[in-house]
Amino acid sequence: MNKKIIICSGGTGGHVIPSVNLGNFLIDKGYNCILILDKRGEKYSNFFKGKIYTINSAHLSGNMFFKFKSILHLMIGFIQSLSIIFRFRPKNFISFGSYATLMPLFVILIFKTFTNIHIHIHEQNSVIGKVNSFFLPFAKNLFTNFFVIKNVNTKYLKKKIHVGLPSNNLNLKKNFKVTKKHKKINIFIFGGSQGSVPLINKFTLMLKNLNTKSVSNIKLFVQAQKKMHIELITIFQNLNLDFELKEFFINIHEILSLTDLAISRAGAGTVNDLINYTIPSIIIPLPHSINNHQYYNAKYLFKKKATILLDENNFNVEINSNILEELINNIDKRNIMIGELKKINIPNANKIMLLNIKKLK
Repeated sequence: MNKKIIICSGGTGGHVIPSVNLGNFLIDKGYNCILILDKRGEKYSNFFKGKIYTINSAHLSGNMFFKFKSILHLMIGFIQSLSIIFRFRPKNFISFGSYATLMPLFVILIFKTFTNIHIHIHEQNSVIGKVNSFFLPFAKNLFTNFFVIKNVNTKYLKKKIHVGLPSNNLNLKKNFKVTKKHKKINIFIFGGSQGSVPLINKFTLMLKNLNTKSVSNIKLFVQAQKKMHIELITIFQNLNLDFELKEFFINIHEILSLTDLAISRAGAGTVNDLINYTIPSIIIPLPHSINNHQYYNAKYLFKKKATILLDENNFNVEINSNILEELINNIDKRNIMIGELKKINIPNANKIMLLNIKKLK
């Protein structure tokens, strides 16, 4: 029995971390699993238990010079992928999307013409990405993080299996927290694995509008790029705020378990964290995300009354500051969100994906 599996991912932590989680699960189950990433994704893969291969990748947006340079990178990525896949010869290939998976998927299609390789696609967002959409006709399964997914041709919906997002904690149970009156409100501001300058700037505008009592009632955990630290420290100290500011929280799960309110973007990983840790939130989706997928990710929680959804392009500081202030001071409102988050089912993505892969001969 061929137990060789290639997982391909790249780009942001939102793509790479779930692929690493699945890979580690498969390795623990006795599978020979390797991971193909682009250079951007390497920094999120340190805890992968198997072998990692790095390839060149690029997107084709930009001017003519950039496009020419990108084509060269893609050609190199194709040759690198060809070498890796020829030597490894997997039975199953799992793509987690992003343009980093483009060349490996093309190579797999070539091998598929003369050998029995199964292609599986995992789509983390509520709108299918371009690369995943292009290769969907050749895939056996479309594993989805969200139950409803947009822009999928109806004839391929039979391939859809709702699995959620692969986690590194298979026994994760929701933190059935209830906000208590006697402690400070822990607010976590994070824009995903890379932080977000516009998101944090919007938050600081709201923060400056809060009354003194509300400010004294909060502790901030802020994940921000290093270049913002001096400015943010000045703002927070002037407001006499209790805060922790880091470029990246290594103990992210500990921070999430302590969080009473999150201000965040709407990447798939972030939305799953809000659900898993039952965190009330204010979500400001990235306005220029591909296919506006962050808006639809956030809308999933908004329709369930589990978050407040704000528009970055139509941002009214006074109105939104009042919204933030109410969430800080209104325990009942936060607890209603927690109650709605508790109702959301968390599938075991690792087990469901492996079960469906094992069904194929």
